[in-house]
Amino acid sequence: MISASRARAYREAIRQGFPWRAIAATPTPVDRHDSLAGELGARSAWIKRDDISGVKHGGNKLRKLEFLLADALEGGYRGVLTYGAVGSNHILSTAHAARSLGLECCGIVRPQPPTPYVEETLRYHLLLGTRLVAAADREATARERKRLLAEEGAWYEVPLGGSSALGCLGYVCGALELAGQVKAGKCPAPDLIYLPCGSSGSTLGLDLGLSLSGLSTRIVTARVVSDNMTSMSRIGSLAEQLRQLLDGVCPLPEDEPLSRVEFRTEFLGPGYALPTDEARAAIEFMKQQTNTHLEYTYSGKGAAAMLSDGRKGRHKDRNVLFWNTYNSRPAPADLPPLVRAELPEVVRASLPAV
Repeated sequence: MISASRARAYREAIRQGFPWRAIAATPTPVDRHDSLAGELGARSAWIKRDDISGVKHGGNKLRKLEFLLADALEGGYRGVLTYGAVGSNHILSTAHAARSLGLECCGIVRPQPPTPYVEETLRYHLLLGTRLVAAADREATARERKRLLAEEGAWYEVPLGGSSALGCLGYVCGALELAGQVKAGKCPAPDLIYLPCGSSGSTLGLDLGLSLSGLSTRIVTARVVSDNMTSMSRIGSLAEQLRQLLDGVCPLPEDEPLSRVEFRTEFLGPGYALPTDEARAAIEFMKQQTNTHLEYTYSGKGAAAMLSDGRKGRHKDRNVLFWNTYNSRPAPADLPPLVRAELPEVVRASLPAV
């Protein structure tokens, strides 16, 4: 494992080699949870607190946006354009971070199964002034994207989930941050890290960052989207793009991309944003035993994978870390009301019934 000073040097080389603006409150803490270790049958269990990565709004997207929004600012764009489901935490995180830097945000939203978080997310967008454009399907999303990007100089495109090679750098730095915390005695070197995987940027960044750090940690990532939304071939291609981007900035490791990553599909359930019994049980357990608040679409399914493996005896004599990618900062108390009748049908259909 590299020294703490070398880990810092790599992070600084990345931040100086590419557009970067400080948005996240890092390093995020690593908290020990003995009750979780007991449930998992592990030597120790830890939670990496990216849920509080921002002072007002946390989650895993901020690390990616530090690079992507800096690139938008350097390009002289008025605002950023991105995509996601109606209740997308990615679009909300992008809107929040963009506003903090004086950028507008436009989100093209597609339908999703109703969840308890959708209405609050939409009310938050009203407060932030996010421009939301409804699209019923992929073809409509592509048309709206083309139309908006034709406004020359107006919109910088932030990819789905912030997962471009540039966005992935946020989690390369996150892995190096963790290596520094291990070296400083904040936590032991994890044998296994668990997290959910949607557009894959966090997973790919961690994979390369852990390789750079010299940690032998394996990553277990619960896929929360089907292959037709984010295919394994696309994930492999993005991993190669990330290495090419860092070539000459940091010494590239010799191990193969994704060799330490275990992609798990059995916790997806019927599909994206559809709750599963395993996720519900994991959310309740994490809330009761660790005071950690998760959700059904991403983090709950990542926690379900961790708990399932623990009950099968996988964690004996191992240090396990759950990387909490969900925002736990509360929404402001004064969110404006939502007038359902004024919403497009795509949006209304994604709201829980009243």
